[in-house]
Amino acid sequence: MKGLLIIAVLCLFISCAENSKMDTYIVETSVNLQKGKTKEVLELFKSTNPQLVSNEEDWIKASFSSVEGKDIIIVRAEWKSKKSYLKFSNSKEFKDTMKEFGRYFKGKPKVTFSKVLFEM
Repeated sequence: MKGLLIIAVLCLFISCAENSKMDTYIVETSVNLQKGKTKEVLELFKSTNPQLVSNEEDWIKASFSSVEGKDIIIVRAEWKSKKSYLKFSNSKEFKDTMKEFGRYFKGKPKVTFSKVLFEM
């Protein structure tokens, strides 16, 4: 009986911790690049993006990846708020930086938003 009580209390603590977690959002951008430009775009990303998001308090982290054997990149950014990202993406600094990237794009970037429901 004592064991069941401990398990029930533990489950309650875990449930409360999960429910109190602040919402986070994933902003995933994928884009086809001009042939052989992945390395150049990666270097541009590394040289511009850390400073670009440095003052954004709702920005959490980002990753830059590529589809093997294809000239497609995916930038996956995590934000505390979708609204914060939308405000950021409408800033002059963001738009100016995207113009730099645009010279390597073969098409228009595809941006999707998702709410994080579970992490492990």
